[in-house]
Amino acid sequence: MTEYVVKIAFWLRAFDSVNIEAASDAEAVKAKVAATAAMESTAFPEHIDTDERREGVIAYIDRTGPDGHEPVIEDVEFDDDRIHDPADT
Repeated sequence: MTEYVVKIAFWLRAFDSVNIEAASDAEAVKAKVAATAAMESTAFPEHIDTDERREGVIAYIDRTGPDGHEPVIEDVEFDDDRIHDPADT
């Protein structure tokens, strides 16, 4: 029997928060600058939801052998898109 390495890629939902100052509730709703900065951060978010893995793809399948790994295939869809609404496309 041949052994294979199957690398799976998927999205996890993450949650973070930032504190801002605003003159009113209406101004606070416009917190896009702070939200953008949080999204661009490489720091770990406050919470990662591991219960709902989304939009999986097999990144690659490699055959293992005495000389190492040999690529078999890449980018294999196996999971439906549970992030985006089909009406958005």
